[in-house]
Amino acid sequence: MLNNTEYSDKVKELAEVKAQLAALSSKKTELEAWFLTVGTEALKDSKSKSISYQGENGTSVIYTQAQKLTLEAPAFLKKLLGDVFPDFIEEKNEPTYKVKSAAVERMLIGLYSGDYTKTKPSEVIAQLPCSSEQKAVLTKKLKGANFETDAKNLKEIGGFSETDASDYAYLFAEAVVYDTFLRIMKMSGNDGNVDEYIKGLSVAVSVDDTTKITVK
Repeated sequence: MLNNTEYSDKVKELAEVKAQLAALSSKKTELEAWFLTVGTEALKDSKSKSISYQGENGTSVIYTQAQKLTLEAPAFLKKLLGDVFPDFIEEKNEPTYKVKSAAVERMLIGLYSGDYTKTKPSEVIAQLPCSSEQKAVLTKKLKGANFETDAKNLKEIGGFSETDASDYAYLFAEAVVYDTFLRIMKMSGNDGNVDEYIKGLSVAVSVDDTTKITVK
């Protein structure tokens, strides 16, 4: 059997550990808030969604911005998309709904946020100030799905500066959003007013901006 002193020591030890954990948690919150502030400021005028801060010991902190899509009016969205709705949206028995297509999710987020341009992706590439050979390669490489990858390809293949590659990658992504929308609209059999259709899709969803701090 343990004596009273041993019980007392364990109580004291646990209390000290809990106090240390509380202090560490508070410090963690403080540091994460600091990185959220500097990360938000760093990306304020940037098309990039993340930034990495390197430490001297080989570790790094990555600040990431993202957007979360919520289907606010799935029945209305189902009416708008018509027969192609089950091709892109998963309907469960509960019922709950989940977007199955990453391209359609990006489309809905882009339309809701106004991050689209009424230009074809091929027209964006045609306007790039680089050689026809470079444009041919970029036609195969640019996807509009991953901004960082597209910007990297524009720098390495097109020879663009960091700023220009970022701008063109963002413009291409916006063009892909609109191109996806036109294809979905055509597939749904809807031949109505484009702007009204976009307004309808935007009413059916909502988008929340989220942030994340990752330590590696």
